Amino acid sequence: MTIAPAAAAPKPLPKLDGPERPFWEGLRERVVRVQRCDAGHCRFPASGSCPVCHSRHFSWEAVVPEGEVESFCVFHKPYFKGFAAEIPYAVVQVRLACGVRLFSNLVGVANEDIRIGMKVAASFEDVSPEVTLLKFRPQEGSLA
Repeated sequence: MTIAPAAAAPKPLPKLDGPERPFWEGLRERVVRVQRCDAGHCRFPASGSCPVCHSRHFSWEAVVPEGEVESFCVFHKPYFKGFAAEIPYAVVQVRLACGVRLFSNLVGVANEDIRIGMKVAASFEDVSPEVTLLKFRPQEGSLA
């Protein structure tokens, strides 16, 4: 009798039909979109009013998909079973050029080489026909 290996646990996926829908649709198109109020303040996650000027008028706009690592943490315990095979993995806080901060993962760099201030650019990972995740990779010269 042959026993098949256990299937890997699925990773959690984002809710695509919530208030951040334009963000997730943008990622499918390889574009990073955030909310921008009429006064020009960018924000993410989505909200009904600007936290700076309190305007309720905004649009979703593409922003430069580059920034820098402001903080990071390396996880040694799989809080979600779907990540068990990737332990240890890093979660980074990236501040985009527009000022928005996002949490994500880095690709193309070992955990021990991650540095605060590292310049990064968007990397898009298709995980299903509907879902594309935003990850980041070091910009050229930032690992030196």
